[in-house]
Amino acid sequence: MSILSRLHISEVSTKNLTLREDAKLYRRHGLGIELWESKFSHDNFEAEIDWLGEQDIHVSSLQPQIMTVFPSMSVQEPHDPDERVRLFCRAVDRFSRILKGRVIPTQTGAVPTGDEDLVWRTSVEAYKKIADYAARRDVKIALEPLGASLMNRSTIVSNIVTALEMLDEVNHPNFGICADSYNLWESAALDQVSLCGEKLFLVHLADWRRPRNFHDRHIPGDGVIPNGEFLRRIHDTGYTGDYVVELFSDGVTNSLWSQDPESVVRRIRQGVETAAEESGATA
Repeated sequence: MSILSRLHISEVSTKNLTLREDAKLYRRHGLGIELWESKFSHDNFEAEIDWLGEQDIHVSSLQPQIMTVFPSMSVQEPHDPDERVRLFCRAVDRFSRILKGRVIPTQTGAVPTGDEDLVWRTSVEAYKKIADYAARRDVKIALEPLGASLMNRSTIVSNIVTALEMLDEVNHPNFGICADSYNLWESAALDQVSLCGEKLFLVHLADWRRPRNFHDRHIPGDGVIPNGEFLRRIHDTGYTGDYVVELFSDGVTNSLWSQDPESVVRRIRQGVETAAEESGATA
């Protein structure tokens, strides 16, 4: 299967649209969807899940509202890791009907004191529980290393080698890695991603220019990330899973979130198509 046939848009990329608008837009362009729990209503959740299941659109993954064991820069509450794990597992339950065989990415979170040892030990035990809980519902869990700028803000895992170390300690077949080109390209990810093998569960794509804030990503092809080479390395691992373009664009001049969503999605598809051609991994 080609990369384009497995390409999905993360709903945050069209932040101002509704769930239904997202699904219809992505489907028009022959693309799948990465769900964001925040786009689902509290009062009409089951009906929205039913509606989504009736649509001719592939779901790759879910970004839950609580996706870190400890607080992250974007979601501080609740502080208690046990409560956060409970809410994470609640999201697994809520979406399990639509996520069979699919992926939920996660990060460790962090504490203000910089106690990485505490976060590590607690996260290892938490992920043992989460991975087992999700496995019983046929949902995969993927640890996502984040860029260095988010160390001790939203994570203590900023590269694939460290992520693999945590995978080794958790030691659960349902616990793998989400590799994000935006977060990893400056940390030798082109070499490190080759180490993932069958533990690579999900791939995220975006492009990088020197950011103006923490939420300033670009469409593949509009920055300096060698996404074509990244895709080639991914292909060489034997990866057969999904690709997701995830774009944050808040509080910056000419934000992607303020542009015509139809145009943004069209450019995303074109950018990934070009990167796939450069990779030679279109088959």
